[in-house]
Amino acid sequence: MSAREKVLEILEKNRGTYISGEYLAQAAQVSRTAVWKAVTALRADGYEIRGITRLGYALASDTDRLTAAGIGACLSPALREKISIVSFETLDSTNNEAKRRLAAGGLEPEQVLLITGEEQTAGRGRMGRSFYSPRGTGIYMSFVFASSTSLADAVGITGAAAVAVVRAVRRIAGKEAQIKWVNDVFLDGKKICGILTEAMTSLESGRTQQIVVGIGINCSTVDFPGEIAAVAGSLAGEDVRRCALCAAVTEELYDFTRHLSCRPWMEEYRAHSLVLGKEVLCIQGARTFSAVAEEIDDAGGLVVRCPDGTRQVLCSGEVSVRLAGC
Repeated sequence: MSAREKVLEILEKNRGTYISGEYLAQAAQVSRTAVWKAVTALRADGYEIRGITRLGYALASDTDRLTAAGIGACLSPALREKISIVSFETLDSTNNEAKRRLAAGGLEPEQVLLITGEEQTAGRGRMGRSFYSPRGTGIYMSFVFASSTSLADAVGITGAAAVAVVRAVRRIAGKEAQIKWVNDVFLDGKKICGILTEAMTSLESGRTQQIVVGIGINCSTVDFPGEIAAVAGSLAGEDVRRCALCAAVTEELYDFTRHLSCRPWMEEYRAHSLVLGKEVLCIQGARTFSAVAEEIDDAGGLVVRCPDGTRQVLCSGEVSVRLAGC
């Protein structure tokens, strides 16, 4: 890490508390001049860092920027050693950046990469939809890991990511969110999160090599474009630090990726379902039909009962579902 990153990580771990320049220099293994230059650069980047003679420097407790150092400071020490974090001010899409990096060299078997952005100019969702990603108000992240698993097991990671977000929102914000099959997380009737999972596969084996899990969470966004204003929501009003929430999602998701084949998240996925027992509108290409969502099978398929009494299993890659009347 650079001197700037080391100083920021120390201040993040002790935000609101004054840390002497001497201690920062020793802990970061740099000179006092390097500490001063690092603080100056961080302030220029928008961090509110207070300085008092003989006390040192303190990162304001209400500073909320999504950075590698900030996220790393919120992760458990054991997990921090296993994850490489790369943060951007602006990029087209964290998933796009992940795929560019994979194309350039791939991942080691145990390596995990986390890519975040303060803003996405071309955020993506399922089925070609865009994801609104304004600067400084959301978490835009891609969790990238190597995994040799079947495509069927890989598809299930979307459900794991949804449960990871539900757990993280509960832990950090104290709120109970719900999941709309297959990849949306709702709070108080509004969509606060979307998930897009993409896999790089081997043509020879037909198995995955790397998996990219893109997650977008609206944290403090309040002004949404007209086409999504009626359905989009956020955690606005909650005292939520984005770095802490991003770290919590990462921790929960990392645990799930160790157990892809047995899918330990499915019980929670069903328990937090927003659609089970309700009438839904199923959209499959040009075909649209109404049905009642009855269950979610172990493969993550949505089992619906059609008006004629027949049952059908919907696969996430083929069908979009909306709650009837919405």
